Amino acid sequence: MKFTPEQYVIADEAQKPYIDTEEIWSFLNNAKPTKERVEEIINKSLNKNRLNMEEVATLIQADEPYQIEMIKNAAKQLKEKVYGKRIVLFAPLYVGNLCMNNCEYCGFKSSNKETVRKTLTKEELISSVEALEENGHKRLILVYGEHKKYSPEYIAETVKTVYGVKTKNGEIRRVNINAAPLSIEGFKTVKEAGI
Repeated sequence: MKFTPEQYVIADEAQKPYIDTEEIWSFLNNAKPTKERVEEIINKSLNKNRLNMEEVATLIQADEPYQIEMIKNAAKQLKEKVYGKRIVLFAPLYVGNLCMNNCEYCGFKSSNKETVRKTLTKEELISSVEALEENGHKRLILVYGEHKKYSPEYIAETVKTVYGVKTKNGEIRRVNINAAPLSIEGFKTVKEAGI
C-alpha cells in the first residue's frame, strides 16, 4: 500500500503519530454514511488503497443493516484478495503477565491479586518453544502484559531467542507479539529482531 499523506491537524508524515483526539471525534460525529458514500469507500478499500480518517469514521458510523452487510462482505473479499482462503493459526506463548493497567476484561489486570505474576526466564522460554516445536508448531504469538519490564529491547531479545530455538521437529518460522503499544523507535527495535 502506497503512503499518501492526508491533511490533518497534526501533519500526516510517514512513521510519525498524527492522531488528534478532538479531530477523531469530529470525524465520528460528522460522518454521513449514505449508501453511495459507503459503496465508494468500500471500492477504494477493495483496490487496496489506504482509507483516511473520515472514510474510516464513515464506515464505523454506518448502522443500516444493508450497509453493515456490505462492509462485512467487502472485508471478506479484501481478506481473500490479500491472504487467500487460508486460516493461519498461532500458538500463544505467555512470556509474562506483569501489568500496570486495570482493563476490566483482562486476567492480567493489576487489581487481580489472585493471579501469580510470572515472567519466563530465558531457559523457561527456550524449553517452552522446544515443546511447541516438538508438537509441530511453526508460528507463535508471544504475549506480554503491559509493563515497563517488557520494553522493546526485552521483547526483541525474546523474539531473537525464539527464532534461535531449533529442534529435530523444526523451528519457529513466524513470531507475532501481543504487547503494549510501542513508539516508532520501539517498533523499529522489535522489527530488527526479525518480527
